[in-house]
Amino acid sequence: MAEDQSQDNRHSNGSAEDLAFLAELRVALGSAAAVGALAAASPADDLLARIVRTAAQVIPSPEGALFLVDQERRLLTFDVVIGKTAATMRGTSFPLGHGIAGLVAVSGQSIAVANAQDDPRHAKDIAAQSGYFPTTILAVPVTGGDGTVLGVLELLDRQGQPAYDLADMDLLNTFAEQVAIMLEHRRAHTSLAGLVGRALAALGGLPAPVEHLIRERSAGFAAAIEADPITRRTVELAELVATVADGSPAAHDACADILRAFARYGDAASQPGSDLERLL
Repeated sequence: MAEDQSQDNRHSNGSAEDLAFLAELRVALGSAAAVGALAAASPADDLLARIVRTAAQVIPSPEGALFLVDQERRLLTFDVVIGKTAATMRGTSFPLGHGIAGLVAVSGQSIAVANAQDDPRHAKDIAAQSGYFPTTILAVPVTGGDGTVLGVLELLDRQGQPAYDLADMDLLNTFAEQVAIMLEHRRAHTSLAGLVGRALAALGGLPAPVEHLIRERSAGFAAAIEADPITRRTVELAELVATVADGSPAAHDACADILRAFARYGDAASQPGSDLERLL
């Protein structure tokens, strides 16, 4: 009997510890979402396609694509494709270093080609697979904040002029910067969902189907954190602070002083019976 009671106590203590862990985990993930300025996966996918389409409209081009780098498998994959080749090429992969886009992915340098059919760097096998044979090509790297090449943004067959010029290259690089932001947000969201799934599964002894279900539900949990209005306002504030922090020391100090003043104001206003509380 005493042994059963001891086991019950251990089980009760373990459950309490698990619940406490989950509560702490939720708070930590909420903070991570705010600090990292995470974005939900589906909106990010929509925005990526919109960025590629907009780039092709601003720099008139009938075909465009966003390739993503897989460093582990050393592959480059068509992630977003616009134009006639969209249905054929989306999801297709080829080795890093192959073709114009592959070279940009490896070198991290932009490339403009004026006559692709006579350029030995052009991947004619990929063109044959797509059924589209471009004349001019512009490809720029999509680079993350740490300098890693995340992908390549490419446009084909410049309209309105013989070839892509330096102004086009600069403009497409600007679009690539926006793509990089969205890719890092999407990657952070995926990491957050995986973290939740692994952390919950790590509570121990879960059958494989249950662990799989937890991993699926974790994506919804991560999205719920990010959709919370308070979290969104916190993210917006965090982004503003990050922008100021990248500026001059004087701007950084001024921002810190303002935040401290608001923090003192909030503390004072929350005190029962305070003059500030009556005003609010």
